[in-house]
Amino acid sequence: MTEEVLLRRRSRTHAIVEGALLGDIAIVFLLMRVYLPLPVVRTLLRTIASVPFVMLVQRRGLRVAILAAIASYILFSALVGPLLGLSAIDIAVAGILIGLGRKAGLPTLLNTLWAAVAYAILDLIIPTILSVIIFRFPVHQLIDAARHFIRLLFNFAIFVMKGIGAPSGAVHTLKGWEGPAVSHWQISWIVTTIFLGFLNVYLVALVSDMVLNQIPEETLATQRAA
Repeated sequence: MTEEVLLRRRSRTHAIVEGALLGDIAIVFLLMRVYLPLPVVRTLLRTIASVPFVMLVQRRGLRVAILAAIASYILFSALVGPLLGLSAIDIAVAGILIGLGRKAGLPTLLNTLWAAVAYAILDLIIPTILSVIIFRFPVHQLIDAARHFIRLLFNFAIFVMKGIGAPSGAVHTLKGWEGPAVSHWQISWIVTTIFLGFLNVYLVALVSDMVLNQIPEETLATQRAA
């Protein structure tokens, strides 16, 4: 057996062990999130749980990160159930996307922007569409609910603008946007999901920068592929 083969096996073993350890760290934070039902604390723990996947993508690449995400979901779902276990996939997707941007050397803002769109598509839009198809939700009722929600958002925004003394012209303009937004609810829904995706991945990118910038560059350097 040649030295090169031994090095490849050792590198593969190190990658598997590292993926398992970082995945377990993410699960620990997710378990803390389950048993500490405080809104701010839950959001912070969810964000921190994504950081191990960011680091894993940088060091070991996309394949190992995906395998670690699958293993984390299986383990976490065994502890809390398959539905609650989906949060492991959620944080893994956010961490992997931010990790890919960091590995490519993208600035934080640009990394957040592209990851927000990808996260919205992969983690929000596609799962929602699949859920409607698989569970056969009544489409007409969902559309009516979406339009009603858009009206509520506009009514709330108008209420806030009037409360802060916004010019009547601005309030009138906002009212004029309500009709097209309700009619084209699909566009409004997509924009809303992208905005939610931006909020999610921005927190992950921010916390990842804060944590990983404290780690030496040689530690974060990409390891030789197995």
